[in-house]
Amino acid sequence: MPSDDVSRPEASLLSAQARYARRAAETLGFSFRSLDGADGYLFEVSDGARTAMFAAGAGTPYALNDARGASIARDKAFCAEVLRQAGVPVVPGQVFFVTTRWADMRSPGREPEDARAFAANADYPIFCKPLSASNGLYAEVIESAEAFDDYMARVSREHFAILIQPYVRAPEHRAFVLNGRALFSYRKRSPHVIGDGARSLADLVAAMPREAEAPPLKARGRDPRGHLLGPADVPSADEAIVLEGPANRAAGGGADGVQDGAPEAMARVAIAAAEAVGLRLAAVDLFDLSGDGADLAVIEVNSNPMIATLEDAERWDLIVEIWRENFEAALR
Repeated sequence: MPSDDVSRPEASLLSAQARYARRAAETLGFSFRSLDGADGYLFEVSDGARTAMFAAGAGTPYALNDARGASIARDKAFCAEVLRQAGVPVVPGQVFFVTTRWADMRSPGREPEDARAFAANADYPIFCKPLSASNGLYAEVIESAEAFDDYMARVSREHFAILIQPYVRAPEHRAFVLNGRALFSYRKRSPHVIGDGARSLADLVAAMPREAEAPPLKARGRDPRGHLLGPADVPSADEAIVLEGPANRAAGGGADGVQDGAPEAMARVAIAAAEAVGLRLAAVDLFDLSGDGADLAVIEVNSNPMIATLEDAERWDLIVEIWRENFEAALR
């Protein structure tokens, strides 16, 4: 694979997708040009006869997916209902609105007061996330009705609706589907810290390296015996504390065992999920409820996934393969 030429203005592009597109373009003999300088959130690729524009950042660079399928995937509740209708197993959940704005445009029963009534009798802990957020933002484990009130106040500043789900403790996996096949998969690793016997959990979490746009991590986690620790607790030396919350890479998680393809059952469910939503490219997140791959449930389907995990694993061959097919879809 060609290496980055640091003498070029776009060599250190801020947009990861632009870096991946540039690497693929160079490998395939195409030309690449950033249209917004060193940022790279708007770029073009040409095969000499045809040119295609791509938008990253707040946009999506994947020409493989149409707006219809991407819109369904973007709404976590809509996506889950589409999957249920197609017979794809999903994590159950209930939708509530966290603001009264636009209440006249929807049927009653899911307003903020309904959400609080539900929370008053919920079986805690529960897991809450906005319908349209990404990177694990506001995806949180909630322990009580009081904590839910606080969550509602915070999330309503940026979002209009949430999905409330049961809290599931099970291995989490991602299967990446490309044009009807499972291209690669891996097990997600939840963010964790290692105790030193001196610092509190809050101090250990504060010292974790973080990406610039990563969501904040709560100083709540469980030790190897399953005991819940709070911010002031001091984990024992060399003790791994798994933090509660999403296992997303952006949220401090990681990936174990990146492999080509996916186990048969996982591939079957992931491909069915992508097809139900109408996506040619999708990252399907799943819980392995039985721990042996026999009982799977889709958490969500991502139509605009980041693939930084492949860069971490130095799987540039897979990055190039994804972008090769994406170029074919765009250069028509």
